[in-house]
Amino acid sequence: MTTPRDLDRVMEAFFEDGPTVMTDRVLEAIRDDVDRIDVRADAGSWRNPFMLRSMFAAAVVVAVLLGGFAIYSAINQSPDVGPPTGSTAPVPSDDGRSALPAELDYPFLGPAKPIDGMDQIDRGDLYFQSGVLRYDVGGRAAFTSFATITADGDLRLTSEVPGRCAEGTEGTYAWSLSPGGTILTIEPGTDDCDVRAQVIPGSYQRAACRTENNDCLGELEAGDYVSHYFEPRPDGEWAARHGALSFTVPSGWAAYTDFPDIFGLTPADQYAAFDGQDCYDCPGTRDAISVLGNPGAATEDCGEEGNVPGVGFGAQDLVDWLTQHPGLETSEPVTSTVGGMPAISLIIEGAADWTGTCDLEDPFVAVPVFYRVDSYHWALSVGQRYHITLVDLGGGDTVAVVVDTAADEDLESFGEAARPIIESFEFPAR
Repeated sequence: MTTPRDLDRVMEAFFEDGPTVMTDRVLEAIRDDVDRIDVRADAGSWRNPFMLRSMFAAAVVVAVLLGGFAIYSAINQSPDVGPPTGSTAPVPSDDGRSALPAELDYPFLGPAKPIDGMDQIDRGDLYFQSGVLRYDVGGRAAFTSFATITADGDLRLTSEVPGRCAEGTEGTYAWSLSPGGTILTIEPGTDDCDVRAQVIPGSYQRAACRTENNDCLGELEAGDYVSHYFEPRPDGEWAARHGALSFTVPSGWAAYTDFPDIFGLTPADQYAAFDGQDCYDCPGTRDAISVLGNPGAATEDCGEEGNVPGVGFGAQDLVDWLTQHPGLETSEPVTSTVGGMPAISLIIEGAADWTGTCDLEDPFVAVPVFYRVDSYHWALSVGQRYHITLVDLGGGDTVAVVVDTAADEDLESFGEAARPIIESFEFPAR
């Protein structure tokens, strides 16, 4: 799998409508900004004590969509990211402006907003770097502006190349960050550029993920949040849908992944110790709530060709299959609702007499549980337990909410802490 980071494509996105002149200051800023163009690779995991990892590329979420899924076998080292620990107050320049504070040096993710002349807009994200703000609509820059802070503390955006915003146009906006920096709010302001005035105001979520090629939210303040890339209701070719999952967390939580088919939450103290290099949700390592989109029944031989023939993808179909699986011991299923949708919960445990193995090269004893073609493969080791909630979204779509713990004896207590969060889940229709 290749990552399209060539300078020519970045320049093309920057120029939008084809200007022929770029100032040295713009050129240097864009050169600095090249590494912001990423391929988002989805990583599904074999869940086993040896942390064998099966990874794949699920979608390109900043450049272009790849034509299908591909196997991706390396775990990339993550950048050192996370909430800012403090910043020095910027010093105003002679023109009354100053550089951006460090608290803005993150991607900020928002919903799609229509822009005349652009199609296939599936999100509206802000990328601040080197004094440049790029408004990104899904791998393409709608416009790029230089960003400074005025003497009054407002955000000033200036266009220095012609495009959707004419060269020299300026806009000024009041802005604020939540106490922990996780939510950026930009108020309507005054702007000579109509397009910028239309799309810039609003609320954005900070992406502070510790895993490279993943715009997960990272550490969270207490409050309400939504997913940005996760899509539990796939409909043809994937596209980001901001808010396809909404949830509420108390203080002390973090989002560890946000991919088209997996969304994950975890205690913030465990996430803070994560170096970004290993499999975050492999068992025996960390407490986690993993939301799997459209799971199917995994074959007993850990095959990658498909799901168990004859087993449907509905919540009740999967529960019936789990409770009859020869490699599992299960609790009595309990019915409830999640986000107004029918849900069924149960605890599953790898049976002591199960001898099936996965991975021909490095076999380990495990019970394959959930498999999604060209995506994740979830397996359960003998003696290990998961708390699973299967939510029927209607229209043939199902999610599996898997609660796992670093220490198996903590499953019940962690499950109680996770329960209010799971009960807050909502899955809005398209």
